[in-house]
Amino acid sequence: MQGFIYFVKYAFIKQKGFLALNLLKTLLTSLTPVLLIYVPKFIIDAAIGGDQRRAVAYAVIYVVAYLLLNTGASWLQYGAGIYSSKLFKAFEMDMAEKLLDADLGNLESSAFKEQRERAEKYIYADGYGFGYIFISAVEVIQLCITALSYIFIIFNFSPLLVLINLVFTIISFRVGGNIKKLEKQDRDAQIKHERRSSYYSNITSDHTFHKDIRIFSYKPSLLRKMAYHYDVNTRFYAKINRRHAFSEMLSNTFYAIQLGIGYAFIIALLIGRRISVGDFTLYVSALTMYASLMGRILEKAVYVRSYDMYFHDFKEYINLQNMKGQSDVKVDRSALVSIEFKNVSFRYVGSEAYALKNVSIKISDSDRIAIVGENGSGKTTFVKLLMRLYDPTEGQILVNGVDIREYSYEDYIDIFSAVFQDYSLFATTIGENITMNDQLKVDDKFAGELSEIGLLTKAILSYPKHFETSVYKIFDDQGIEPSGGEGQQIAIARSLHKKAKINILDEPTAALDPKIEYEIYQKYDAITRKNLSFFVSHRLGSCKFANRILVFSDGRIIEDGSHSELLRKNGVYSELYNYQAALYSAADDE
Repeated sequence: MQGFIYFVKYAFIKQKGFLALNLLKTLLTSLTPVLLIYVPKFIIDAAIGGDQRRAVAYAVIYVVAYLLLNTGASWLQYGAGIYSSKLFKAFEMDMAEKLLDADLGNLESSAFKEQRERAEKYIYADGYGFGYIFISAVEVIQLCITALSYIFIIFNFSPLLVLINLVFTIISFRVGGNIKKLEKQDRDAQIKHERRSSYYSNITSDHTFHKDIRIFSYKPSLLRKMAYHYDVNTRFYAKINRRHAFSEMLSNTFYAIQLGIGYAFIIALLIGRRISVGDFTLYVSALTMYASLMGRILEKAVYVRSYDMYFHDFKEYINLQNMKGQSDVKVDRSALVSIEFKNVSFRYVGSEAYALKNVSIKISDSDRIAIVGENGSGKTTFVKLLMRLYDPTEGQILVNGVDIREYSYEDYIDIFSAVFQDYSLFATTIGENITMNDQLKVDDKFAGELSEIGLLTKAILSYPKHFETSVYKIFDDQGIEPSGGEGQQIAIARSLHKKAKINILDEPTAALDPKIEYEIYQKYDAITRKNLSFFVSHRLGSCKFANRILVFSDGRIIEDGSHSELLRKNGVYSELYNYQAALYSAADDE
């Protein structure tokens, strides 16, 4: 019951009203059926005894009690539903904050994505809803209270019958529990295939994939992959449903045996005139309801136990390593920035190969650094480690002589502004995509600065709502679908708006013509010249204005110097530069 206990503790901290109303509803709902089978006994005995007035009085009590109890339960359910929504909001907000602060290396791993899906089995119980494990456990408690009341009634005429029913109940629970354990194993294996079938299904409904699917005739392959993983899922579902059907068959068999034995006892008592007709009605109702209740208790208890099996995955999921830490040490923004990598190595989660290996380098505040090299050489990994989007696997990164892990995470990352090749635009306004603050507007001075250096085209300024124009049509049919160039301009404008101490451009213009890329880099350089800047590119011609160029290869820095110095060395940089220059020259001639 670890999952149930966790949920109770969480609800107690976040929404005590949720627990209070659910407990009241549980108590009221659990006693209602017992009261409603007791009253008919008195009605029948009074009617058979000729006491019409008493029979009518009991009937009125029955109707009024039924109305009050059910109305009360409905209003308690209504109130609990409101608190449930508030509790769900609190949980989702807490989870969102945890994920936004978590180690990116873990979030990107395939193992984490599978763990998340297992954790969601506990959180949402296969679509039954948030907190289903708590609701089911409370329902088990409710049904158990009612069942105990029925047991007390049955015990009055046959203790042996109570014992027989309990034996069948224990057997049913053990069988159902074992079946659910096997079902969990099947579902764990099924998760990989569900992720794949879901991915391929999402592709078919995402129009951004359709051009390539149609042009390159990918449809047959895509449909084959979908069919394969859906077939695998179908076999898993068949196995799970087969076990479920077997469990239902046993449960129904035990239910029929319990009823048969019980009716034999009660009929014998009635024939022997040892009970009245009212008693007969009471005992039959109690026995029937008890047998039915035990089936429901078994079903709910097995469900609680089955989803509780995922609680371990859930605990690991919510206890993700947090990048923030507890430090409140801040970066001295008044000082010149000095950076040092000391034997830094890094490899991504799940990978045996190092993306960066034994990198050692010192960088001063006056440097304007270009980082070049072929794809996969470690360029982006280097700047992501510097920004502490990841932590090194080995070694240290020092800023102003302090290990960056000793700084306040929020304060440290705030000194950076970056534009990545895979930059993100959000389904909100152009202005909010630039300011990244829904309370802040783009002021005219900043818009003018962008226009002066050509980083905001007339196309964007010509939109009817200007900076209030929505990006994408997800929430606004009047929104825009920005072209690659427009998207890059918005992302670069966002970077400049932050006015950070260290600026990074990580190949956001890689899809553009080399000359256009060079022009954008120059414009960006002009506006950030007072700051320490890094320009990442695999095009060597775009970085001539940098006073220092780092050449990466296989996760290492193999050359370090200015453009002219590296050309004179006739090393890797010189070879790549001359090769690319020849390619661009040939392209211009054509």
